[in-house]
Amino acid sequence: MLTEKELNKIFSWQPYRSDWPVDRNQKEDNITVYYGGLISQITQNELFNCHYSEDGGLGNYLEFICYPRSLEDYNGGAVLVCVSLCAPIAAYGQITCNKAKHSFDGGFISPEEVGQIPDAELLPIKTGIDRILTGYNLTLIDKEFACRLLPDEVTENLRRENHNEGNQYLHGLFQKID
Repeated sequence: MLTEKELNKIFSWQPYRSDWPVDRNQKEDNITVYYGGLISQITQNELFNCHYSEDGGLGNYLEFICYPRSLEDYNGGAVLVCVSLCAPIAAYGQITCNKAKHSFDGGFISPEEVGQIPDAELLPIKTGIDRILTGYNLTLIDKEFACRLLPDEVTENLRRENHNEGNQYLHGLFQKID
């Protein structure tokens, strides 16, 4: 899937290859140029509602919380989608979210839950997400890859520099600054 060199670049918030068109460290906003269509397709989808919770400003990925259409409050299952800004990879899994008029609370998927959507009500959302991600040639990481242990030095850097918790590839691929 990815070489160790490419993975280490991603863990360090750098593009995995020199020809990767998205670099969050550049001054111009090339995130929107490259991923603008994907962002629109997920956030303005007719199948589900979406909370666009991470736009790359404080992280090395885009994060979308997709949940069934509801007019007001919602407390239940949702599909968390993470799209890397450093490589053409993505991950998703089921979480629980709580949406109220002026607040939104979600969580992060555990590596063991990557790719799993056990709630049948969320399967149409999963199908829609799969279609969108495939259209952008994104490779979905699987549970086995997400659960691989990070090198100790990467885990230590995650805790020290970015305040991220975890010691598995999922945590190294999708990081944000608190």
